[in-house]
Amino acid sequence: MSLGTFHLMQTLKNSPAALRRRFKRDRLESLSHGDPLFKVHYLGTEKIFSLDREQAQHAIQHLLDGISNGKKLGKDHALVVRPRYVEVKELSTGRQLTKTYLQDIAYCAADATRPNVFLYICKHHGQQLQCRVFWCSRAERAKDMTTCLAHSFQRALSDWQDGSNTLAAKTKGMEETTKSITKSHTLPASIGKVRWKKRGSVSRSPHRAITRRGSASDS
Repeated sequence: MSLGTFHLMQTLKNSPAALRRRFKRDRLESLSHGDPLFKVHYLGTEKIFSLDREQAQHAIQHLLDGISNGKKLGKDHALVVRPRYVEVKELSTGRQLTKTYLQDIAYCAADATRPNVFLYICKHHGQQLQCRVFWCSRAERAKDMTTCLAHSFQRALSDWQDGSNTLAAKTKGMEETTKSITKSHTLPASIGKVRWKKRGSVSRSPHRAITRRGSASDS
């Protein structure tokens, strides 16, 4: 490699555009920590009262109307799929906006009529249903997010089942051990009867001994 080519490569590597790309890549890695991360625009949350499709469509339309009326998409966001929960963060600051445990998510999908829209419906505070809506720059990203969450649900279910089976096996083993210990410390019922019977045959009554001595002296 010539000296001129080396300087050219260093100049390109240290150019503002390259530095911005490197900073953005480092930022994404720091936010994801190795977990799946999707760059999205978080449109917001709408309260709904059932899992009816019409209510979800109404929530999506209400949030999209705000954008069509001149409201900007706002900052870039990152949706990160963790092993036990999903969180939404600001890309620029890393500030967490939402955190939803997988067990609280009742439904997720890429919208059929708006392929760039991804949504999930979750329980809030154990009762209230909320529909959270995201805008993706590409329709494929919304599908990828749906697939990723589906895999996370499956892994979480498998982990829960494995944990339940392990707990059941441990509980059964403890019960068998307890029965064995209890059995080994329990005396047969016949032991007490034999002992009392044997003791009764050996012992002598004081009254009977006195009577016998009296009879012998009289004779």
